[in-house]
Amino acid sequence: TDSWRARDAGARVATLRVTLTPALARVLHSAGARLAPRPSLLTRGRSLVVTMASSTPGSDLGGGAAGTLERGGGNNAIQKPSLSPPMTAAEAPEEIRAAVYDRKAQEGIKVVTKRAPKPRRGDVLVRVKACGVNPVDAKFVLADKLPESWRGTARWLVDGHVAGFDLSGVVERTCPGSGFEVGEEVFGAVPPLVGSFADLVSVPPAQLSAKPKSLTHAEAASLVLPGLTVVQALRQHGFRPGCRVLVIGASGGVGHIAVQVAAAEGAGLVVGVCSGRNAEFVKSLGADEVLDYEALAPDDDDVGDPLVERLQDIVIEHGGPFDIVLDTVSSHDARDVLHGYAGRIRAAVDPGLVDTGPDADGHNYVTVGGKTGGWVTAGLKRMTGVDMFARGETLFWIDFNACAPDLKHLRSLADGVGSGGGGSCRAVKPAIEKTVPLTDDGVREAFRLLHGRRVVGKLAIEL
Repeated sequence: TDSWRARDAGARVATLRVTLTPALARVLHSAGARLAPRPSLLTRGRSLVVTMASSTPGSDLGGGAAGTLERGGGNNAIQKPSLSPPMTAAEAPEEIRAAVYDRKAQEGIKVVTKRAPKPRRGDVLVRVKACGVNPVDAKFVLADKLPESWRGTARWLVDGHVAGFDLSGVVERTCPGSGFEVGEEVFGAVPPLVGSFADLVSVPPAQLSAKPKSLTHAEAASLVLPGLTVVQALRQHGFRPGCRVLVIGASGGVGHIAVQVAAAEGAGLVVGVCSGRNAEFVKSLGADEVLDYEALAPDDDDVGDPLVERLQDIVIEHGGPFDIVLDTVSSHDARDVLHGYAGRIRAAVDPGLVDTGPDADGHNYVTVGGKTGGWVTAGLKRMTGVDMFARGETLFWIDFNACAPDLKHLRSLADGVGSGGGGSCRAVKPAIEKTVPLTDDGVREAFRLLHGRRVVGKLAIEL
């Protein structure tokens, strides 16, 4: 009985060793060695051999050791377990930087060191060169879609996840059939909560495209989320060359791309609404008219609405109402609710500001922010394709899934090629107000600037 217990103990130690890291296995080595030569273990006339091998990048055991147990039949003595040499620095898993949400950290974000990700099946591993930073990142992905009282819940739900959606970089590893080659420059978006603010990221090939040649990595990354928002929203709501487009919040991340895309795609009229200090900037992007919402804000003593009246003058001058309004300001934030753009513009009559004719899109006042109930309806619209919003309005929710065709379209626009490659157009280029490094201070500064709501264009992280 004692001999069987000793043999079982030796086997258990050996079995544990094949699943533990080489460092811990060395600690157990002396115990296994002492048990192995005991005579009571020779009764079966078999040998127990343990072989250990350092993990490779593709090993299922990650950073530990891979091993096999073999029973040999030629010796009547138990073989001493053998260990392979420790992993070299080149063989060890790479350590990368990543910015993760941490509700206890300043601005709710911190940069940590972690193991490099293993590409998911079919994914492309990208060495990130730059990331675009968006308001949704600084709002913890979900906070802008939940009631104010639920903001803490949003922080808790994303805690520990890598932040970010947009990236531009170089393919480091690929898989057959992905359509990409190692060393190729790409830009694209990762799925929610996968996170792009890291040195290495695993990206589905359906969410990647070759990087625009005319853009830097910081510019390409900054184009992703706002660019996808604009091209998807315009396509869904009937944009065509000659359309009259109104962009509210025309100097912001989405707004300044909307002005450029509409102009590049042949809009008949592009009007932007922004602050007076950014009016020349928006005009330089291709806007035909730019209105200063501060100078045209209604006073308590005003009977009318100066902004609406100026828009009515423009509609009369250009022979018809706006075919599409892209409102990038309205949301459930109290500061945005005060503007009341949707109600003011949609209520205007004689003339009306938004086309309601039989050929008009039924939901052509498009917002990119709203209350929780609106986001539920927007989610159903995205999943089913059925727009259940009241006629004349809708809340747009970006769709990253299989967005490669839209990314290719953005690449063409950035390189100055019109729709379908049919001739040249005004090149679309993100304006970057500031770039920051992938450090605690850098990412936190970007979040602080976004919370301040005065960013012109975009912010980017350069790695």
